[in-house]
Amino acid sequence: MSRFFLTELSIDETILLEKLFEPSKLFFMLNTSKRVNKLIASPIRKFLPMVRAAEKKGVKFFKLNVGDPDIFAPKEILRGIKGYNNRNIPYAPSPGISEHVRAWLKYYALFGIKLKEENIVPTVGGAEGILLALMAVADVGEEIIVFEPLYPSYKGFAAVCNVKLVPITLKLENNFKLPAIQEIAKKINKKTRALVIINPDNPTGKVWSNQELKNIIQLARKNNLFIIADETYREIVFKGKPKSILNFSGARGNTLVVDSLSKRFSAPGIRVGALVSYHQKIMRAILKMAMIRLSVPTVEQLATVAILKNSKKYTSKIANEYRQRRNVVNDALKKMPGVLVSQPAGAFYQVAKLPVKDAEDFIKFLITKFRYKNKSVLVAPLEDFYVSQGLGRNEIRIAYVLNVKELKEALEIFKKGLEQYLKK
Repeated sequence: MSRFFLTELSIDETILLEKLFEPSKLFFMLNTSKRVNKLIASPIRKFLPMVRAAEKKGVKFFKLNVGDPDIFAPKEILRGIKGYNNRNIPYAPSPGISEHVRAWLKYYALFGIKLKEENIVPTVGGAEGILLALMAVADVGEEIIVFEPLYPSYKGFAAVCNVKLVPITLKLENNFKLPAIQEIAKKINKKTRALVIINPDNPTGKVWSNQELKNIIQLARKNNLFIIADETYREIVFKGKPKSILNFSGARGNTLVVDSLSKRFSAPGIRVGALVSYHQKIMRAILKMAMIRLSVPTVEQLATVAILKNSKKYTSKIANEYRQRRNVVNDALKKMPGVLVSQPAGAFYQVAKLPVKDAEDFIKFLITKFRYKNKSVLVAPLEDFYVSQGLGRNEIRIAYVLNVKELKEALEIFKKGLEQYLKK
């Protein structure tokens, strides 16, 4: 029907049509793609309009919904931005500015991983890395195994790519431990192309054990599958030393690492990440797509060189800070009647199961109706972190991105809000 209006009409015909149809009503016949119609609103960000409306009325929110830390970014990055003094800002090369890529090589060498420049392609944050990784390993209609709950951007990008995510559910009651490897193997078929692991995990705070990693590596090798390893939170672990899946020699032939500077350097706005792999074909494919999108921002690449070369001094401090915050959040939630938690081992997120039927309804209550001294709390509902329908409806994710003092106040307000909601 909409194509009819693209044909050439006489003036009289046009006037007649305008009388029959108001121009604004014609647009209802223009449809968006099926691809975008499958997308959901971000469970992390979708409440922002409601929050802003309340903030205009003077309400203060403790925002524990977004992984946007209050910790100061490294001085090296700020100096790098301020120190840029070229008279123009040119495109960076698609494979990355050499100085920046070499800094990544030094960064990985700190973990005992020797790479060459061709093993790294910088990306526009970890988000672009996820998108390019999915497109590089899977075609339309093919499948990728994921462990849920998982970072919801994987769901969005998979929908855009028309790739099917096949979920394996990890349960809070079992501390999000992996099921027997035989159970995972049952999900593999001729359409399966890869497995995704997020380590440390967003949203659960799970840190994969060496044995779990070895089992996944062995399974992937046996079935000729890629491993997409999202290591955005690599250094934020609360026990033991940070590691990469690339420390396991058996993973180097078929693994693609999604990396990002956002979390480990408390600089999510810098929008610089990387894809890392020893697999030559996959890196050539990534580079071709990188050429299509042109380049990662020039100033940001140069500004992060110094911190990449000497990262541990900074990241060890933030890991200790997040450990303290983890303890505050976990201890407070455990004391709330009916709330179930496990203790995160890394990243800066806490999953909690609440004594409510619908966590999203509870969150809307906190935003629109509940106030304590004109303050409230914002968290993220977990249902959309699952691929499987109906799971996570009474669960939330808390991002402990505020300092200990503010976290304690926020959790006391959260407790009062939950008590009031349950009395309704």
